[in-house]
Amino acid sequence: MGERPTWLATAARGTEPILARELRALGAEDVREESGGVAFAGRLELALRCNLRLRTANHVLLRLASFPIAGPDELYAGASEVPWEEHLTVRSTFAVFAHGRAEGIGHTGFAALRVKDAIADRIRGRKGERPDVDPRDPAVRVVVHLASRSASLFLDTSGDSLHRRGYRVAQTEAPLRETLAAALVLWSGWDRRRPLCDPMCGSGTIAIEAALLARGRAPGLGRRFGFQRWPAFGEVEARAWRAMVQEAREEAAAGDSPVPVWASDVDRHAVEATRANAEAAGVAPLLHLAVADARRFDPPGPSGMVLANPPYGERLSPGARELASLYRALGRSLRPPGWVTILLSGHPSLPRLFGGRPTGRLPLRNGALRCELLRWETGGERRED
Repeated sequence: MGERPTWLATAARGTEPILARELRALGAEDVREESGGVAFAGRLELALRCNLRLRTANHVLLRLASFPIAGPDELYAGASEVPWEEHLTVRSTFAVFAHGRAEGIGHTGFAALRVKDAIADRIRGRKGERPDVDPRDPAVRVVVHLASRSASLFLDTSGDSLHRRGYRVAQTEAPLRETLAAALVLWSGWDRRRPLCDPMCGSGTIAIEAALLARGRAPGLGRRFGFQRWPAFGEVEARAWRAMVQEAREEAAAGDSPVPVWASDVDRHAVEATRANAEAAGVAPLLHLAVADARRFDPPGPSGMVLANPPYGERLSPGARELASLYRALGRSLRPPGWVTILLSGHPSLPRLFGGRPTGRLPLRNGALRCELLRWETGGERRED
């Protein structure tokens, strides 16, 4: 663990500045935002800590090589130069996942196949045998990023995406990813003292992520990671990892102060899903849950924050008139005097119909959907129009 390699933490597009702040707070060096992620430098201990504590990252990748390519032959040749025998044994299982586009390579599946062949051929040439491919549950995940005329190769330290916290036991339609919900909470600047309310909570992801943040609970507690299955993950690394996990558990146990988070939804089944997920996350006693209509929002204090993800009219599809009516009604109810309102908008008409001029905007992606985080700060009287 004495080397100082370079890494790439991936995230939803638009949330890179939020992830960069998280990385700097963890001690990352040479932090550099890229499209869809943040590059940084640090020793292996830092990467382990990032998997445990980062709230907005999807994967933490170890950069192995970057090189120019003009087609699949150069991709194979470049991958063949990587010392794969340092990362896999003949008894390891592995899989290759490719993303992006490059000149001369029309399909990511073909790119993954060429890198897979390069790995297998190199190890066979040095060990006399080759490791097996397991696309479903590999011990080692290799990631290929293609970009125009270049390729970068990574090892995935995370395994399953970091948004899989392990608490989503109940689900509603069009749930928000946990990592994106955490990005919303962090971007909001919530002070963790005044109320935070999600009056359209769905399965409760925003409220649960806010409660986890307020309690100081590391999001990676209770799950396993890809690096734990690496052949190079020995007793020294395991001992350091156990110490990190124990430290995080002690911090979570010490966070016993009340958490002012309210979650409600007009759909009783959604509220029950939120309750089940909050229980799985260990924060159910901290949330104020209710069945209520966001169009008649009753703020639980003179100041606070509304943070919500209203329907976009995509997967959740009320008619155009119903959606417009909903947005206008929300504009009347969700901007009480003295409160900050932040909405994740996936529909271009929401800002106009909601009314008022947003004081902050952050373009981002929710999956394939182009969205905006919109912020309103209300200091005057409640609107009557």
